[in-house]
Amino acid sequence: MTKLLLIISICLLLFMGVFIFIKRDAIFQEGNPTPYALAASKMMIKEKKIVKVKKEEGTVTYMVKQGEMEPFIKEMTERGWKLEDRDIMGNKFIFNKGNVTLGCGYKYYTRYYTLIYVPSPPSM
Repeated sequence: MTKLLLIISICLLLFMGVFIFIKRDAIFQEGNPTPYALAASKMMIKEKKIVKVKKEEGTVTYMVKQGEMEPFIKEMTERGWKLEDRDIMGNKFIFNKGNVTLGCGYKYYTRYYTLIYVPSPPSM
C-alpha cells in the first residue's frame, strides 16, 4: 500500500514538473507568478473589480478583468486625476492633474486579466 502511494506521489510530482517546464514561458511571463495568482484569486473570491498587485521601483501594478477598464479609471478619478486620452493602439491611458501628466501603460495578462502599470508621479 505504501509503495503504491509512493509511486503515485512520484508520478504526480513528475507530471507537475514536466508541465511547469513546458509552460514556463507563460507561467513566469511577469517574473514571480505568486502576486498575480493572489490578485486573480482576490478578484474571483472577493469579487473585486480592481486589485493592487504589487509596488516596486516607482511603479504600482493593478489588475482588472480584461476589457473592464472603468474600475481603474474610477480609481484614478477618485485620486484627483482626470482622464485626457486613451491610446488604444499604444495601450496607454493619459491622465492629468494640474500641470502633471501621467501615462499609464497596460497589457493583457492571460486571456482573463489586464495589468495596468502606474508610474509614480513626479513630486509637485
